[in-house]
Amino acid sequence: MYGLSRRKRWPVRRRFLLPVPREVDMLKIHYSLDSELHNEILEIPAPAELNIQVRNLVLRTKKGALINKGDILAEAPSPFGGAYHASACGKVMKVNYHHMTIKCSDSETSVEPLDVQSMGTGKELLRTLQGLGVHVAPLSGRADVLIINGMNPEPGISAAQQILKDGGEYLKAGLELARKLITPGRTVLAVAKGDKSAIPGAETVGVKAKYPSSLDALVVRAVTGKEFPSDTKVISVMDLYDLGRVAVSGQPITDTIMTIAGRNYRVPLGTPIKHLLQTLDLPVASTDIVVLGGPFQGESVYSLDEGVKKTDYGLFIIPASQFPAVQDAPCINCGECVLQCPARVQPHLISRYAEYERFEQAEKHGLNSCFECGLCSFNCFSRRPLLQYIRFAKAQLQASGHGEQA
Repeated sequence: MYGLSRRKRWPVRRRFLLPVPREVDMLKIHYSLDSELHNEILEIPAPAELNIQVRNLVLRTKKGALINKGDILAEAPSPFGGAYHASACGKVMKVNYHHMTIKCSDSETSVEPLDVQSMGTGKELLRTLQGLGVHVAPLSGRADVLIINGMNPEPGISAAQQILKDGGEYLKAGLELARKLITPGRTVLAVAKGDKSAIPGAETVGVKAKYPSSLDALVVRAVTGKEFPSDTKVISVMDLYDLGRVAVSGQPITDTIMTIAGRNYRVPLGTPIKHLLQTLDLPVASTDIVVLGGPFQGESVYSLDEGVKKTDYGLFIIPASQFPAVQDAPCINCGECVLQCPARVQPHLISRYAEYERFEQAEKHGLNSCFECGLCSFNCFSRRPLLQYIRFAKAQLQASGHGEQA
């Protein structure tokens, strides 16, 4: 390597092409998952129109159709993914590969509820839950240990903490249904150390409240002391809450809980971001970056017309001057992404294979072992979109039938 064999090799952290100020080299960032709750869950009013992301989904309606709240709009092609439902009544105005637009009406007609709690265990119950919008992968098959991940998913998001505080009835019903399907010998609620939250029927274990400790794989290791134990299943407290609401009401999932400007709101699925900003009087400059999700795993939006999805638990407005812009710059082989990676893969290598559409090579080098935590992109000195490349490769492999199914 250009004569490095004759010279002392510096540790990976010191391999920079440009001088790095000592203040940056010594910077210690603490990714705290602790949040302060200000109130109960607040309601966001229904918007004038819904924008539903339908890319890679199987459509179950068409342009011009009149729909009621709770009607199925699309289904996931994977064997475990939940269906997508209308969060309001209205008329389908536009459908393309990416989005479906629904003009909302004043009607409040909803689909008839199903008696989920009286159903026996087995495929019928799983298919019913899937048809009501529940992702059933964690509920399929038996396990000795069931772990409820009660950690806030990312810094700045307090949805999990809020649900543990306010979702008692639904969490209890969700756990009863989950235990009915999984029949675990041990049920554990993982929460941040010092958190006194509890769910009847589950023992409580404290986990260090520092990202990425909230990732499912790391929560499992913290609770069991093992990596990827075959006898363990994990479900997030947000999914358990949704499962309980489905069990109690018999109605499909049509909203999500989001942390916005430090408070938690119940947001109808498909609500355009601009409706949230206008309702909450949040100003956005043309140069700001708006992120759906969290600061590490979230995605910046290209339009304020984009609608909220099931797995969006936060909305952040990032001033343009706060972080250097992400760019398709060359990798400088500093190794920082490898040092930060909790999955112990090589993001710099995988992302380069993805960049040049060599997806099979990316898969061979640990693509599917990636947790998509976003630490690689966040810490990249070149500001490369590493997480986006990794997600792109996974999506392309899945679309071609070669990737792992969710």
